[in-house]
Amino acid sequence: MEKELEKVRKRTEKRLEYHRRKGSASRPINSALDHLGRIEGYPTRNVGRINMKGLPKPIRIIGYIWIGFIGLMIITLIYVNIRDWL
Repeated sequence: MEKELEKVRKRTEKRLEYHRRKGSASRPINSALDHLGRIEGYPTRNVGRINMKGLPKPIRIIGYIWIGFIGLMIITLIYVNIRDWL
């Protein structure tokens, strides 16, 4: 009985050490939502960073066009505002 308890204690300590090392930010709050996110393909790490190279080519092209359009609109707004000041 003592040997089994010692094994359980060691296993528990190992798991606790693993979670302490890993950090609380990487552990999911709800395991069911974490599982759902993995199935549906939601990004779980580096959410603010999008890997455009990993997307299919048509979606990448649409993304580049959209980003370019937004950039052109910003430049146009800056130009129009500066022109109105002069």
